[in-house]
Amino acid sequence: MQYYELKSSLRKSNIIESVRSYLQLIELTEEGKILINGLNTDFKTIKEARTYIKSKHESYNLEETVTQEVYEEITANRIAHIIKEYHDIKVTDTLIESYVELASSNIFTIDPVVQDIRRLNKLDVVVEGKVHYELTDGCMVAINESTQEILNNILTGQQEIIEYMRESKENFLHVLERIEE
Repeated sequence: MQYYELKSSLRKSNIIESVRSYLQLIELTEEGKILINGLNTDFKTIKEARTYIKSKHESYNLEETVTQEVYEEITANRIAHIIKEYHDIKVTDTLIESYVELASSNIFTIDPVVQDIRRLNKLDVVVEGKVHYELTDGCMVAINESTQEILNNILTGQQEIIEYMRESKENFLHVLERIEE
């Protein structure tokens, strides 16, 4: 059996054409529908879907590059000063790199060092006065600074709760609701 025969035999019965673009599977069905990773879209052609995926990929890469460059422009001395302001520890290049990596990841944390580093990067502010976090399930949450301060006070030393909140939007909101009660 040749490659093309194998590929055809593995293809879903109603799929006429399929292509990969930037690790995404684009399929054209017999009904003329365009699917991306099995999900129906409003695109009329595979070319439109490829263009969309390409622009989405380029936008994501640009955002990542700009964010990383902004963090790299923050001087090590400035970050070291922030670390010393909150923690009585020896500041090393490795520690500075760890904090920069944590700040640029947008993972939920109550560490005041990370929050101060994020404040230096204006791109990390979604809406004036709000900070955003990316959770493990891929969802984003945004909270205002006063809510962040409340979480900082309540969750100090509560690493299990912080890990629970990082898992999903539902978990994050569940903890916030409990705190408000």
